[in-house]
Amino acid sequence: MIEPVTPNSTILTVERLGVHFEERPALEDISLSFSAGETVGLLGPNGAGKSTLLRCIAGMIPPTHGSVSFGPGADGGKARAVYVPQRSSVDWTFPVSVLDVALMALRTKRSRFRPFSRADEAIALDALERVGMRNSAPHQIGALSGGQQQRVFLARALMQEGDFYLLDEPFTGVDVPTQDMLIELFGKLREEGKTIIYATHDLAQAHRSSTRIVLIRRRIVADGPPDVVMTAENLLSCFGGGLPDLAGSRS
Repeated sequence: MIEPVTPNSTILTVERLGVHFEERPALEDISLSFSAGETVGLLGPNGAGKSTLLRCIAGMIPPTHGSVSFGPGADGGKARAVYVPQRSSVDWTFPVSVLDVALMALRTKRSRFRPFSRADEAIALDALERVGMRNSAPHQIGALSGGQQQRVFLARALMQEGDFYLLDEPFTGVDVPTQDMLIELFGKLREEGKTIIYATHDLAQAHRSSTRIVLIRRRIVADGPPDVVMTAENLLSCFGGGLPDLAGSRS
């Protein structure tokens, strides 16, 4: 289990949150708070509401009831969230380079009529270097492996300089070196006081890479340190008969 850094002030509070799609409840009565310097794994079966919770925090889905509120960020203003979607939700055939994808992080800060500068490209290349993808900058994004594509998405996220990062299934479909890089990056971000909240259904990876686990199945099943939360009783309550192997496998 990864040891958490000393908790900082609360940067995010979710209170009595519910999300319904027509008559179907996706989330019910979710109350959580998050502090700077945590790596939080949202763990649950497919359809448990993990992705819905991340997208609601990111402001992409309105809550049916309850609230999401942000505390102060590192600069004294409201804490900023950066959302990284599942790779499966992206059209990888779009003809853009790795560098172009990273530079998209700066588009909201630049006029759309103004081309990116050499300084902008240097920022993007530095971010790509951080995830081991600088040499792939001129390559078309669709030509990369799943692990490489995930690394580029992370580089773009890092350029947005959030206070916390919301990642939807970041370990799914990526190779072992990328899994290891993700865990290392999570640790470095945590040391910088950043918070990572990510969704997964992989028990072994969640235990390996989190300081805190939230078991979720439309409602909160358990919340706390991995060794405390990931008991047989809690996991059976969360996953039911579809309980995966805690030992896991690395592909």
